[in-house]
Parts: sequence; structure tokens; C-alpha cells
Amino acid sequence: MIEKKDLRLQDIGEFALLERLAETLGSAGRGAGKGVIRGIGDDAAVLQNSPGTRLLACCDMMIEGKHFDLSYFSPWQLGWKSLAINLSDIAAMGGRPRWALISMGLRPDLRVSFVEEIYAGIAELAERFGVTIVGGDTCSSAEQLVIDVCLLGEAYRTEVSYRSAASEGDLILVTGKIGSAAAGLAYMREDAKDDLKIEGLDELLRAHLEPVPRIEEAAVLTKSGLVGAMNDLSDGLASELHEIAQASGCGARIWADRLPISPATILMADQTGADPQHWALFGGEDYELLLTIPGGKGSPLKARKLGRSLMKKTGTPLNFIGRILPASYSVEIVQPDEKIEPLGAKGYDHFK
Repeated sequence: MIEKKDLRLQDIGEFALLERLAETLGSAGRGAGKGVIRGIGDDAAVLQNSPGTRLLACCDMMIEGKHFDLSYFSPWQLGWKSLAINLSDIAAMGGRPRWALISMGLRPDLRVSFVEEIYAGIAELAERFGVTIVGGDTCSSAEQLVIDVCLLGEAYRTEVSYRSAASEGDLILVTGKIGSAAAGLAYMREDAKDDLKIEGLDELLRAHLEPVPRIEEAAVLTKSGLVGAMNDLSDGLASELHEIAQASGCGARIWADRLPISPATILMADQTGADPQHWALFGGEDYELLLTIPGGKGSPLKARKLGRSLMKKTGTPLNFIGRILPASYSVEIVQPDEKIEPLGAKGYDHFK
């Protein structure tokens, strides 16, 4: 096998780059038998939606210096995460991902191998969740690397989840652990990180650099027929809970001592003087699912059964953290000392 010379983008041009990237994507870019009538190689992709489903579409952009720092992201991790954050949006709607278009603004002095590694990260996650890359665009960016992913998915009409579907009395649940991604980012930004002794550090770093979107978990949850509203925690639990409350025209109350925070996150906070509850509520980028299920008689038992089913099928825990309140209430948090406090809608904001 002849080894490829590691050239810069300005040495090979756009069309040669696209040929190499199609090769890097491999089966994730071909899509035979995956509803792809025509994929990469024409002016537009031609796709076949499954009967009885609703088409879902989302897009997320990642900009160097704003959303990521190349001093601690490898190009492979960058590709993985750029697709993962979009997969999480499809999961939050109760859908399954199908096709993606990848657009990038690339600095001409980047190594071709660097860009190929980004696509390798995309390809691995795409293959894991059955996504076919069907097109996109590349252009020159003078100063910053930009990655923009458009993802299409589908969901059965009766299983689409909306933020506006919460009702008074509903239980509020969240998957997995929260605050881990913020703790991982704090570690990478810590000047004295060599002095820290964090058992479970890999868990925190993966939460930020290589998040696993809850596609499989969303499928189990929606098929139960219990899910009301659902959101992913990309911008933080507090912000996402406010979105559900506002869209549903209701209030909400959660309990601080029910927040599922990992021991590694607590240890990281203890050693750096940070507040783990702040990371859990406002840190964001956990890509867990926040959801409601009907309250009323027997609802705690239903929540436990749903949690056992989710754990058995996916290995992911489901945690009861609060209840939906009437519209006359705001969004509140009950602290461990029983003091009830307003929970602000703080979280990640692109323009702050």
C-alpha cells in the first residue's frame, strides 16, 4: 500500500480533498440500502423517507475559539462531537437519525490528514447509529475552523416528543449523570491539573470530548408511551427545564438532593473549590435527556418500571428529580435544607 503524503489543503485543492474524504467516510458515506437513492456526488441528495414517519431536521455549528479549543480536542474527537450534538437533538424529539450533511470552513494551512481525522471521527459515530453522510460543503476560512452539521432523522407520528407536552402533576426525569461535561472542561482548563487526583477522570473527559448521544435511550423511552415533553441537556438542566415550562405553560420544581451527580464530578469540585450543583444545573453539554411522564396515582411505580427497563436495555439510569407545577408557579429548586429558591434560566448562551 502506497502511503499518502500528508499535504496541506492549499496543496491539493477542494475536489481532491472531497475524493479523499469520501474514502475516509467509507460505508458511512455510501448508504446503499439505507433510504439513499442518490448520495454524495450530485447537486443534491435524494432520500426515501419511511412510510408513516415524520421527517426531523436539525443543524448545529461548532466554531473554533467559541465552541472548542484545539489544544485539548483531537481532530477525531472534534468530528465525533460535531455529529454527536446533532444526534442528541434527534434523540430529544424521540427520533432515529438517518442522513447527515457536513459543511466545513477550513484554514488552507491545515494538514489534509487533520481534516481526514475529523471525518474519521464523524464516520465512526455515524456507523454506530446508522447515519449515512450524503453531502455537504467545504470552503476556505481565513482564521477559524468551522464545522456545521445538518442532520435528518425520522420518528413515527405517535412517538414524536415536543417541549410543549408537559402537564401539571407530571414527574420530571433525567437520564444518566449531569455536570460531568462541565467538570471535564474545568479540568482541561485547570492550570494546576497535575496536582489533582481525580478517580474517574476519564469519565469526565469523555463526557466533554466524546459524548454519547442518547439515541437508544430515546427509543426505549418513547416506545413506552409515557413520555410527555422531552429535551436534551445541551445548554444545561436549568435552561432546558425553563424551555419545557415555557413551552408547556406551566411551572416546575426540582430537588437539589435528587440531581444525579457522579462521584468524579463531586471530587473534581471539592479539589478546585467549585460547586458541583452549579455544574449540574448550568454547565451544559451533558447531552442527557430531560423528560416528563404523567403523574397521578401509580406514577412513581411507572417511573421505577421505566427506569428498570431503560437500565436493562441500555445500561443508562433514569432519575426522578421533580414535578411539573401549575402555571401560577415559576421554575423552582428545593435545596437540601428544604429552602425553596427560584431557579434561573442560566445556561450556555452563544451571545454571552
